[in-house]
Amino acid sequence: MYAYWMRALAPEGSLWRHRDYMRLFLASTLATLGATVSQMALPLTAVQLLDASATQMGILAACELLPFALFSLPAGVWVDRSRKKRLSATFDFLGAAALALVPIAHLAGVLSLPVLYIAGFMVGCSFAIGGTAMQVFITQLVGRERLVEANSKLSAAGSIAGIVGPALAAIVVDAVGAPLAITLDACGFALSGLLVLSIRRDDPPVVAERRPMWPEVVDGLRMVWRHPLLRSLAVAAAIWIMLFDSFRALYVLFATRELLLGAKDLALINTLGALGALLGAAAAHRLERTRGARPTLLLGYLLCGVGYGAYAAMQPGWQLTALGAGLAMLVIDFGATMYSITYISLRQQVTPDAMLGRMTATMRFLSVSAAPIGSATAGRMGDLAGLHATLFGVALLGCLLALGAARWMPATRRSTPMVYELSEQGVMK
Repeated sequence: MYAYWMRALAPEGSLWRHRDYMRLFLASTLATLGATVSQMALPLTAVQLLDASATQMGILAACELLPFALFSLPAGVWVDRSRKKRLSATFDFLGAAALALVPIAHLAGVLSLPVLYIAGFMVGCSFAIGGTAMQVFITQLVGRERLVEANSKLSAAGSIAGIVGPALAAIVVDAVGAPLAITLDACGFALSGLLVLSIRRDDPPVVAERRPMWPEVVDGLRMVWRHPLLRSLAVAAAIWIMLFDSFRALYVLFATRELLLGAKDLALINTLGALGALLGAAAAHRLERTRGARPTLLLGYLLCGVGYGAYAAMQPGWQLTALGAGLAMLVIDFGATMYSITYISLRQQVTPDAMLGRMTATMRFLSVSAAPIGSATAGRMGDLAGLHATLFGVALLGCLLALGAARWMPATRRSTPMVYELSEQGVMK
């Protein structure tokens, strides 16, 4: 039956006919559907039940990002040495266990901000290590020449789930409360892990000969630093992620306390954001092919900066405040998705197979390490200067990033993977 429908609906050679890719596609969709619930339920738990301040919301966002700074570099070596499919599934299960802490603590009457911090940190570990393994596994599953297509389809599916998810989140939050609603995200992680394990293709054999970990970590750092494109991508990504996560740390608090919006209004905002991500996923593939990667990246930076400013400009009491905030989120997520797909695909295209894990982990480390500091700082600035002023500052820096990258980012083009020679000691030359 599956083969019949695929022949009827998808052309020969389409990824829609790739059985293993479709299992990964479904796993990603389910995980995203659960994540859209937690995206609203977790901060609402902190704000409504635990009366979190802007500083504490910044700390919560920082806890989710801290694992990227702590574990990304050794994780890259671990990924290169391991079977990526199993590693990704293992950390999906860890994410499910971490999220389950919140409803369990709530039912036990011991829910507190430290519990949310711990859950956020463990989920961050799942993304930092399991997410790296999955990005490498996608490359091995579909090949380099189809990376943009594969990542676009995954992002589009996640966006569709994101459109459904906020409405589902609003219903579940109203029915059982924000802490218990997080159970849906835990289930999404668990089902994603089971689907990844069901993929029939095995990873390429792991190389038996191993060197000490830290020289291999240095290899990954050196490769990224010596390649002008990867180096510029890492610098720009560090700034972009810091700004994006600063906004994410404050947008729920801004909506509830400054704009006086409720859970249903947040559902509308998140739904329009997911629609923007869906449109961005569709646009990324077309723009990358017709205009090139560099213009696509720059447009993504600029749209995010403009969207932050539009969101910050909303005022309480306007008749269409929720709709206006949602349209601003649509612009932000359109730009963010278009940028992310192009960025991830481009860096994978120029890296040899043996270095994919270390490159991915190194790029994550270099780009995300400053994000916890940025989120915590944004939260503190929200308390000191006000949420409006802080979000306008994020918007200004986002627009400046687009202008700066237009000046110093090198031209991009499709490329074969780089070739590096190794000495007898394994140090990259």
